[in-house]
Amino acid sequence: GQLGFLFPPPNHNTFRSQRLRHPFSILATHASQPSQSPKFSLSPTPDNPPEILQPLAALHPEFTFYKMGNVCTSADKNYSAAAANPKIEKKVKQKEAELKTLKGFAKVNNRSMEPRGVAESMVHFFEIVSQEHCDRRNVVRAGCLLRWMDICACLSAEKHGQLSSVTLSMDDLSFDIPAVLGDVLEISGRVNNAFNTSMEVGVQVLSTSQSGPRIHCRAYFTFVSLDHHGLKCKVPKVIPETEAERDNFILAKERRQLRFKKKEQLETMLSQIAEKGGDDSSVRGRALTENPEGGEGISSQMSVKPKVWTGNRKRLSIMLRENLNLGAVLPPAEESIVTRSMGESSLQMTKVVLPSDANHMGNTFGGNIMSWMDDAATVVATKHIRHPSMHAETHVATIAVDSMAFIGPSHTGDRLNFYAQINRAFGTTIEVGIRVEAQAIGGHVRHINSGYLTLMAVDMSGRPTSVPKIMPETDKQKEQFMKAVGRRQLRMERKKMTGENKNTNGLSWNWSEDMSSEISVANIYGLLKVANAWDLNWVKQDLPPEIASNNRFEIKMQVTKDTWGLGLATIRFSGIVSCKMSDMFKKIMDCDARGEWDVAVKDCKVWNKVDEHNDIIWMAYPPFGTEGKGKPKDFSLLRTWRLDEERYIVASRSVIHPALPVNEDHQRGEVFPSGFILTPWVMDDGMGDLRDNEYQEQTSFDYVVQLDKTGQEMAGFGNPNSPYIKVMAGSLQKLCVILSST
Repeated sequence: GQLGFLFPPPNHNTFRSQRLRHPFSILATHASQPSQSPKFSLSPTPDNPPEILQPLAALHPEFTFYKMGNVCTSADKNYSAAAANPKIEKKVKQKEAELKTLKGFAKVNNRSMEPRGVAESMVHFFEIVSQEHCDRRNVVRAGCLLRWMDICACLSAEKHGQLSSVTLSMDDLSFDIPAVLGDVLEISGRVNNAFNTSMEVGVQVLSTSQSGPRIHCRAYFTFVSLDHHGLKCKVPKVIPETEAERDNFILAKERRQLRFKKKEQLETMLSQIAEKGGDDSSVRGRALTENPEGGEGISSQMSVKPKVWTGNRKRLSIMLRENLNLGAVLPPAEESIVTRSMGESSLQMTKVVLPSDANHMGNTFGGNIMSWMDDAATVVATKHIRHPSMHAETHVATIAVDSMAFIGPSHTGDRLNFYAQINRAFGTTIEVGIRVEAQAIGGHVRHINSGYLTLMAVDMSGRPTSVPKIMPETDKQKEQFMKAVGRRQLRMERKKMTGENKNTNGLSWNWSEDMSSEISVANIYGLLKVANAWDLNWVKQDLPPEIASNNRFEIKMQVTKDTWGLGLATIRFSGIVSCKMSDMFKKIMDCDARGEWDVAVKDCKVWNKVDEHNDIIWMAYPPFGTEGKGKPKDFSLLRTWRLDEERYIVASRSVIHPALPVNEDHQRGEVFPSGFILTPWVMDDGMGDLRDNEYQEQTSFDYVVQLDKTGQEMAGFGNPNSPYIKVMAGSLQKLCVILSST
């Protein structure tokens, strides 16, 4: 019922003489009941020894004073001796005046805490890419994008919370399509969800060309709101209104859980690598044939010859945009034979925080710190690749940033030291680790941030080139050398699982307990993404003649071909049925009762209960489209369900589970994320009016199935009289009849 917060320096005039250093070490505990006044505890510091704090304890009972280790050598002085000293008495009065200004510092200022819509936090601003934002190749530096995105996220968070906000963390980020000189970038941000004192803000960077909008990158930031005393405050809740907003609202909760689990997952992955003796041959083997950050990657077969710069600046921009697209097919690079030590590939860089680098509270913008980290990574990577054996026109470009969490704040006037070191080289890419420390003049050194950036070496034509190998020397360097493999592997898996990777080779994913959170999030994400994608070319189709609607339920069917160019086809059944939403959810989830409404299923079992929101199920169906001939099909599926924002979501996708090997008696089928989305029925959804019947509760449902080319042939895609369509439509009809009659 009580929460403790450690607070940064209050921005108050009485403290400006102390260079904004904290006059006390303050731990405030908010009472669980609003009627209770907050309690405060103060500990000794070098500026405030016990002989000053003890008299204050007698004057202000609302403050609790305590000793904290051996902070001061005079900790045993008694109160009477301290009070008899005129100099101490004068200081006590000064501190007493300062305490009076702090008595209300835990109170939230008068502002509305009413929930707000996502649209109210929307922020747009534009940047015209000029020469100062670009490197020698006329490609926008990653540091500039990080700074712009952080500013946009901050504006959106402050618009929602109506208070000053600071960056707490940023999720993994990859730069998929480069922005070049002359592009007009639109940076937009909005608050996806709010969690007590923190908010997730989604930011997108896009530009518009003759071929349409291009999304350069997306990022998710976590912000906290602070009052004018620098205290964390509760923020208003978010009300999602549109389908897309509701989807992001749900996924924001999922991403929050992933942030908590990342450290544990990395440790697990490192232990697995250690069990193999630190062998990263699989990683090295893919280094020149696969993009380490997802996408199609660098193919070992040169199917497209990259365009070469002929001196025309405009043509260079076009060429870079095509060749630096990480999904492009580019020729392989020869492996470098040069090896450098980690000591050679490290540097220290110092920056001073100027007023222009901080907000009005004196806190450094997180985007500026990340931009400086990118500068340090670029410098150390450039030094690493500068070798007589390397091409003279080789450059480095940041292609990915691991998630960052800001450990502590920095303020105007602080000196920031950036310690950058190359941890490992993977063929054409480099991982750079950076530690950031802050120090006020005469103050202590504070560790405020650490991060890992991935950079790729490219020539002027955008062709990836090999980089010198790295050799660790000390035990600490060897530890970072091995951890780089785990971070890279985790980054690749996370990007694949969270739907960022558009490579659809292989519908089934290998099941892993360590990555179960990512797989379940990808399952939900894959279903929601296609179910609410109204930008797709959905075509209404007639149901089989024997499928009839009545006054208790109604069903419609839509199809779309070649979903987002991935070679997938999607069938969506939409309808309403007179029943409680919870009853329909229970019926769908009951594997034992599946045969009551699924007219084709032969068997359905829960094989493994993963957790309270996930399980592994096995389903068997007869062969379709072969007049009953051939082997029956079976499916090994991960089933994920959620209840959020008055919606039930049940998503299923194929997984390869060791407990469910391929059976010789069955043909193993595969599906992309498919399933049900249940919502309370809305009168104006165009599905018909059921208000005149005796049932007071209705449920609107969408049943979505994603099929690859093999599944399309099996389903007789586009033919409403195909056996597969008849089975699905007939099963839904039977489900509606059962639910509406109970």
